[in-house]
Amino acid sequence: MDKKPVILVVDDDLPIIILMRSLLREFGFEAVTATNGAEAIEKAQQVQPELILLDKNMPGMTCGEVIRGLREGNGGGRIPILILSGEPLEGAELRELGADAAVQKPFDIQALIAQIRSHLDRGA
Repeated sequence: MDKKPVILVVDDDLPIIILMRSLLREFGFEAVTATNGAEAIEKAQQVQPELILLDKNMPGMTCGEVIRGLREGNGGGRIPILILSGEPLEGAELRELGADAAVQKPFDIQALIAQIRSHLDRGA
């Protein structure tokens, strides 16, 4: 049996966490979740996910701080990080944050899964 790709979902909104966990499992991924930046950094070190879906606006750490912590905690590794955001993000802002791409909420499920698979294929 093939190992399912592990995706870390970071969001402070419990309904989004539940939705994403169910959705990712339905499409053949293993979902691990965190509800804040510090927990995300810790979980990423523990489970070594293949991809991270990160909510842009959470209390505590800024999105940029979380991404820096994730990158540093992974030994500078290049785990793809996709930001989930209610507002559109442009290339310059994504580069400044250190993210690979953004998915605007509400998102199209097929487009989200296609983007996840695309980023996973690049790292394979």
